[in-house]
Amino acid sequence: MHRHWLVRGLVWALVVVMAAPPALLAQTMGGSSGAPLPFGMLPGGTLAPLPGQPIITNPTALQPIAPAQVPCPPPATPSQLAEGVAPSLNEIWPTEASSLLPSSVEQRMKQEREEQQARQEKLAQAGGAASKAIPQVAAPATGTSAAMTPFAAGQPPQAPPERKSDALEQVQARDYTIEESFAQFSVLQGVKGRLKQFGYDFFDVQASGFAPVLDVPVGPDYVIGPQDSLAVHVWNVPDQTFNRSYIVPVERDGMLVIPQVGAIPVGGLTFSQAERTIHGRLSSLLKRFEVHVSMARLRTIKIYVVGEVVRPGAYELSSLATVSNAVYAACGPARSGSLRQVRVVREGKAVAELDFYDFLLQGDRSQDRRLQAGDVVMVPPLGPIAAVSGSVKRPAIYELKPGARLADLLQLASGLTPLADQRRCHLFRLESGKGRYMVDVDLTGALAARTADKDRPDSSAADPQLQDGDYVRIASLPTQVANVVSLAGAVKSPGPYEYRPGMKLKDLLTSDQLTVDAHVDRAEVIRTDPVTYQTKVIQFSPKALFEGTQAENHPLQRLDQVVVASQLRPPNLVLVEGEVKRPGYFTIEIGERLSSVFKRAGGFTPNAFPPGIVVIRESVKRKQQSELQRFIASERQRLTAQSAAVAAGTTGVTGTAAMAATAEQQALALRLQQLEAISSRVELGRVVVRLESIEQLEGTEDDIKLEARDKVMIPQPPQTVSVIGSVKNPSTVVHRVGLRLDDYVKQAGGTTEDANTKEMYVMRANGTTDSAYVKIKEMQPGDTIVVPQKIEAKTPQLALWQSVAGIIGSVALAAAGIAVIGR
Repeated sequence: MHRHWLVRGLVWALVVVMAAPPALLAQTMGGSSGAPLPFGMLPGGTLAPLPGQPIITNPTALQPIAPAQVPCPPPATPSQLAEGVAPSLNEIWPTEASSLLPSSVEQRMKQEREEQQARQEKLAQAGGAASKAIPQVAAPATGTSAAMTPFAAGQPPQAPPERKSDALEQVQARDYTIEESFAQFSVLQGVKGRLKQFGYDFFDVQASGFAPVLDVPVGPDYVIGPQDSLAVHVWNVPDQTFNRSYIVPVERDGMLVIPQVGAIPVGGLTFSQAERTIHGRLSSLLKRFEVHVSMARLRTIKIYVVGEVVRPGAYELSSLATVSNAVYAACGPARSGSLRQVRVVREGKAVAELDFYDFLLQGDRSQDRRLQAGDVVMVPPLGPIAAVSGSVKRPAIYELKPGARLADLLQLASGLTPLADQRRCHLFRLESGKGRYMVDVDLTGALAARTADKDRPDSSAADPQLQDGDYVRIASLPTQVANVVSLAGAVKSPGPYEYRPGMKLKDLLTSDQLTVDAHVDRAEVIRTDPVTYQTKVIQFSPKALFEGTQAENHPLQRLDQVVVASQLRPPNLVLVEGEVKRPGYFTIEIGERLSSVFKRAGGFTPNAFPPGIVVIRESVKRKQQSELQRFIASERQRLTAQSAAVAAGTTGVTGTAAMAATAEQQALALRLQQLEAISSRVELGRVVVRLESIEQLEGTEDDIKLEARDKVMIPQPPQTVSVIGSVKNPSTVVHRVGLRLDDYVKQAGGTTEDANTKEMYVMRANGTTDSAYVKIKEMQPGDTIVVPQKIEAKTPQLALWQSVAGIIGSVALAAAGIAVIGR
């Protein structure tokens, strides 16, 4: 019985082993406790890995060997250039009147070089010769360095000491680049935008040469070498000691040492070959097993990037790195390097060539070959170039392949825009002995041949072959519409319409197009002569036109504008605000008077002060403004002439006469200031209206007819009297019954020494001015007392100077004229 149960238990155990997933068995291989086996120790001892933990045969098998990449220098920004890193071309561009733009780029560049050399000599003489030795730091000796850079291992890069005397050398090395040369020529041609070399901005983004290839799956053609690590998973073996996961590095001799299996040669084999080799070795030891092989760590390879790159040198990259990864690690090609002829040199022979334009324009990376250890990535100097601007989708400076034609350049620029004029293509070419000259090219034939997939045109004029340094500019079509007539005014569908030959007025204007407010008796055709551009107005009657009168059916020309007048007039609005019961905007009838609007506004409130009414009229304001400006200009001119005459008469005069002349100049300046002050106090546009009540206003001359945009304001009752001018304390005091003018002046501190008490006047609340016997009159609330300033000038001793009587008379005349304008 006991034996029967033992047999059944063994059978069930065998069934469970056969039915369990291989991955589960692979994870559960091993003993119950312990650490990973040391390097070279076979399993079966007292120590065993934890359940599910792979056996690492070498502690360095999983250590990352990715080198620390030195960040690329950021692209220069305009702010950095302005701070003195390297002066821009605009800073050394001559600004003298004699330094005009020359007729060619060569003269411009020659002139700039001469000016730079002159400035460099001045700086050398002023500051002395600076040391040109740049300290060099030994390259790191470790093999895991990012590149053979001049930085010590483990130390940050040290910037070389700045030398101010090298500023012009930087300009000479930077400003005369490809972009600057085309920029100088484009400025001469009136082009404001600066063209850039295509494709180089793609490498300005900071990128690592190793990180982009960590996640790339390993293909079957991957060649295994030293420093690679393989993960070998074995399961479904009856002997539990073989059900293990191993992470094994490839030794320098190319051997893969697996405990209990032995050394397997995999160096130099592809990944698929190594997988078959490992499977074959296990087959010789085990009868039943399953195995899975994968890459655990990828080795690095040393690649050399030379030529026209930003940072040439030797780089440690991933073994999956391609040509583009190597160029990225070197911070991309320099502006003087080629993007279309990047070569891979292996053992002295060019084995591959990469055109970055295929990737940048079409996303094609089929030519991006995988590198091997010791490969040299060579970026040659820039090949032939040509620039294209104007009505193209991507204006830039492009590198050309030998034999490229104009259509190829337009294809690189993504073709023409819809606004391009295919018949106006300007090709600027530079040839030795001829200089820069222009060739007009008609693109119609070349583009038609490309579109139809035909052969190239036989004529080189239709699609000329480009040369190094060519500049192509595509003109734009005119934006003005030629075949158009327009309809405006009281019509339902105003706007432009197509002009057709033989078109007449009835073809454009029909009775259904008129609005209800259209004036059917009179309309106009505004015609612009296409030759002289003079305007002519032709009148017609829409009513007669619709009734069939042929005389009214005028023939139309292009650019004609048919205008139908509207009988609808905009309403006239006035603004009533202040102490009325319903303030706001009111639509008035033609000839409606002030009293009528007050009645429509509900009359005055109990807190209204009708005598202080303020009426501002736009037409009066415009007229007064014009008259005041004319008066002030004439007075200013007269006073300036008098001051100049006084200054001329005092030449060579000393003593009392000179003092008198100075006093007269001061008096003239004071009069000019007083004129400006008086003009600023004049309230323009005010119409003086005497108002006590609406009933007393009706039927009087003060019941004026209102105009559009009039403003009427009814204030609250004032309680103060203002005193301004030549008083010691200009202020506003409370009105008291029975007080006269002198009483209010005393409350303002009295008059000053220069006050003209004989010319005092009072401005009433309704806008009128009272200057007769004001001292004996009682002041009213809202009055303003004005004390003018007395101007005294001593009589000059020379006959050229005017008398004081003339000065006083001019002041009185100016005040009287301004007072009339104020009314």
